[in-house]
Amino acid sequence: MWLSLLPILLSAAALLFIPGALVGASAGLRTPLIIGLAPAISIAIISGTGVAAPILALPWGLTAVATATAVACLAALATRRLMAGRHPQDADSGATGLRPGLRSIAVWCAAWPLSAAATGITIGRILNTPDAISQTFDAVFHLNAVEWILQTNNASSLRLFLEAPQGSVYPLGWHTLVALAMKLCGATSIPMATNATVLAVAGLVWTSGCLTLTHVLFHGRPAALLTAAVMAGSFTVFPFVLLNWGVLYPNFLSIALLPSLLAAIRALVPIDGAGPAARPTGLLLPATALGVAGLGLTQPNSIATLLLASVILTTARLITSLRAPLDERPANALSRQSLITGALAVGLVIVWLYMRPPRESAIWGPSYATSGSVGEAVTSMPVQLPVIWVPAVLTLLGFIAALRTNGYRWLAALHATTGALYVVARSAQDGDLRFFMVGIWYNDASRLGGLIPVTAVPLAALGMLAAARWGREACGACGRIIQGITASRARETRGLPGLRRVSRVLGSVWGACERLIASGRARPLVWRSSACCVIVLLLVATGPLSGAMSDSVKILEQSYMLAPDSSSLTTDEYALINELPSLIEPDAVIAVDPKSGAALAYALSGADTTVKHLFHRHDADLDIIEKKLNRASADPAVCTALKDVGATYALYFPGKTISNQKAFVGFAHLDTAPGFELVAERGQASLYRITACG
Repeated sequence: MWLSLLPILLSAAALLFIPGALVGASAGLRTPLIIGLAPAISIAIISGTGVAAPILALPWGLTAVATATAVACLAALATRRLMAGRHPQDADSGATGLRPGLRSIAVWCAAWPLSAAATGITIGRILNTPDAISQTFDAVFHLNAVEWILQTNNASSLRLFLEAPQGSVYPLGWHTLVALAMKLCGATSIPMATNATVLAVAGLVWTSGCLTLTHVLFHGRPAALLTAAVMAGSFTVFPFVLLNWGVLYPNFLSIALLPSLLAAIRALVPIDGAGPAARPTGLLLPATALGVAGLGLTQPNSIATLLLASVILTTARLITSLRAPLDERPANALSRQSLITGALAVGLVIVWLYMRPPRESAIWGPSYATSGSVGEAVTSMPVQLPVIWVPAVLTLLGFIAALRTNGYRWLAALHATTGALYVVARSAQDGDLRFFMVGIWYNDASRLGGLIPVTAVPLAALGMLAAARWGREACGACGRIIQGITASRARETRGLPGLRRVSRVLGSVWGACERLIASGRARPLVWRSSACCVIVLLLVATGPLSGAMSDSVKILEQSYMLAPDSSSLTTDEYALINELPSLIEPDAVIAVDPKSGAALAYALSGADTTVKHLFHRHDADLDIIEKKLNRASADPAVCTALKDVGATYALYFPGKTISNQKAFVGFAHLDTAPGFELVAERGQASLYRITACG
């Protein structure tokens, strides 16, 4: 049954990587950055054409996206050609950057599929079925928004009319991706398309971003890449918790885009002391800017995160320059770096002050003790799920190593800052200061917790490198100690046979160790490959396949369970919705209480509903229907309201409501209200024709 997801999974993957990769290659980026930045650039093109199409009076779809991709590629090639005429040396460096070594290709070919499999398997365990529906508050809006795009062919983030007659601004990066993937392969099931896109984003976008960031930070070291590959699927808080909480599909996609954009910014800001940093090639700056646009069209609050990271990174670079001797500083370096850091800081302040939701929308209050939330941040395992200790310990080791290593302190500072913001959202007393600190993220600890793995994954890779180095140093120290003890005991125990035997045993053990090390030096490829395989298997067993991850899956999968007592849709309600096309006229409108999950009829069956989200528009007719529908036979105002909205049917889903919201009183006891004719019934779920209005 999972094979049914393959066509749309391939379509989503193609849309995420092909447009962006073509633009990145045309811009002359290095291969890891082409792969990493491709999804962010693709989202910018897909969602950007959605904004531009109605302005230009053009249809939105595959043709518009292909045309925009071609224009962007031609513009990048023309710009590079113009630059090559003025700076031939830059063009040469960009060309060589596109040819990675065989070693890097081999490591990526092993690491990326490994990471995709480790992450994708856990996603599949959480979903359980390919057509699973998230039984959460925001799922109603996100699924219906995709159906609205498909029905209206309007994908503009500036003109979302789903619930606002005058249009509203809402970033549709996620929804345009799902809708276009459905168009590409002819899919009709929005739940299956959503889940396939989830797999593509978690298994391919997030993992490639983590590998790109690790590649840039550690210069393609195989041990770091393989460790990051496993770690990308070892932190429960991302990508898994955001598929349970909300459900926050736009935030989920935006955080998946962050590592690659952070890698691009790191490539643009080389830091002395971190090793031979790769020189930025081609049009990396404009390509990154295009990727940031894609990030903003997905979830703008992630721009604040990226700006925060950029300020920390450029500040670290400025401090490094200030500490360097005067004769070693490049000309005008300090003034240029100060200007860049200052400009980014100003941008961060503006975003921090003005890019935040209204106070009444930041509804999430503190939910845990400060000591406990600090522990969650330190272990990189927020929101009270079981701690997976190996990734947690490796991250802590990497954090310590980063503090002690030039060129990586900014990464430790960013990790600590994200953790501190999480602690504020999780435990600080509600008030103005808390809203100022974390209001951009709706005061929501889960959104901030999802940011922690962005830095935890590369820190865990650094922790593995540090542990290996410390192990080698410890091994050498032990060898010297054993050799010293052996030589000393040989002199002191000539007349003591027992101690001589102990001395010989120690000497034999160390001799065997030396022969083993010598064998490894003689055949380094075999030994390193074997060691990497063993380490990777251990990391997989103690990370994605650990008992703690399985315990977390059991908790997270609950929000996707379709059961007789589900909070959003029960099995009977789902079955009735699937039958709607055969029960009603194609242009019929159904009155629904969205809190019962009935509004999902729009996304699941294509039937029009009076409202399509729990936060629906304020409308006098809808207010009357919500309060008095069951009194339609006695109150003429109800019939007038029903006529205005065109509703001739009503769905009656008694029982649980989404997030235990209070149901609309007008939909209570429709089964006994006069003026309603039963059309179909599945268990307690019923469809009625409204006959009270004649």
